[in-house]
Amino acid sequence: MREKNDTVDQNVLVISEHSNPDKIKRHIEPLATVADRTKMVCLTPNENVEIQYQKVPTFGFRMLGIILIFFEAFKDAVTNDYDLVVSFSLFPYGMYALLIGNISKTPTHLGILGADLDVHAQSWYRIFPKTVFRQFGSLSVLGTEHKSQLTQYGVPIENIFILTNAIDTEKYNPKRKKEVVYDFVWSGRFAPEKDPLLFIHAIKELRERGYNVQAVMLGSGELEKSVRAVIEEYKLSDSVTLPGWINEPVEFYSKSSIFVLTSKREALGLSLLESMAMGLACITPSIGNIPDIATNEENVLLVDNRDLSDFVEAMERLLTDEELRNTLEENAISVGQSFSYESAEQDWEDIISYTI
Repeated sequence: MREKNDTVDQNVLVISEHSNPDKIKRHIEPLATVADRTKMVCLTPNENVEIQYQKVPTFGFRMLGIILIFFEAFKDAVTNDYDLVVSFSLFPYGMYALLIGNISKTPTHLGILGADLDVHAQSWYRIFPKTVFRQFGSLSVLGTEHKSQLTQYGVPIENIFILTNAIDTEKYNPKRKKEVVYDFVWSGRFAPEKDPLLFIHAIKELRERGYNVQAVMLGSGELEKSVRAVIEEYKLSDSVTLPGWINEPVEFYSKSSIFVLTSKREALGLSLLESMAMGLACITPSIGNIPDIATNEENVLLVDNRDLSDFVEAMERLLTDEELRNTLEENAISVGQSFSYESAEQDWEDIISYTI
């Protein structure tokens, strides 16, 4: 590795792919702002983010395109002079970056967004990712829990940076709040690890307790049929709105009172940060890196266990305790607003300066 220096105006090659191109804005744009030149090799560019793209063809097969990303990135790295190769997610993009970095003698960085530690490092093949983590010049995580995990795997603590999980704080702002339409809002992928069915069960319990609540669930995914079926079974169609996947959930947050996170695992939930930044009262389990930002009954209401009764009690409490709800709303804003693009830019300056 080259000697560390304080220069941040450098040429960076990014190897990654996000099926939702909006993630490029959150994860790559702050990097591009502080680097002299940033080029991203991917399948789905976000043309609203002004960086140079190398769009890789898929020929109708996404998996083929993902494989071809390696060859396009390799060709670019050996024919151009880069100071840093950045990747997000170890499999496959981190592996691509590590191999290309070793061949081109370029420092490498791995951005860990969650699954690398919550899934791969806990699996039967866990020895492999734990070993590979130590090969990168630097790594970034979203909070102290994941930083602690990496140190347990032998990664030097000085190689680990906490990277702000940036949101658009101008868009997600309490000034955009409107008259409340929904008592509760849930947002995320309809996937097992997000546990959307738990939210529906809780709404059913509240209805049985006599609360005529209105809720909205933003998202789509593999459990969508199950979600719709359970809503139909519980006769909650008049209580739970399903608008589908929403790229700009701010309009629904602005008309909601309480945000509920039911995830089984979470690095640092983006929807939680967005909701806090807008001044919603938030209910969340104490998982992943969430304890870094969550203080029970001060800026969120924590559920000790991820069971139905805990969520129902928490939701009922915020429905009936206006003073607590107002306290959480007021104190959440400064926490959410701290996750700005400017904060992420400063983090990238530190990462680049250290790694190259």
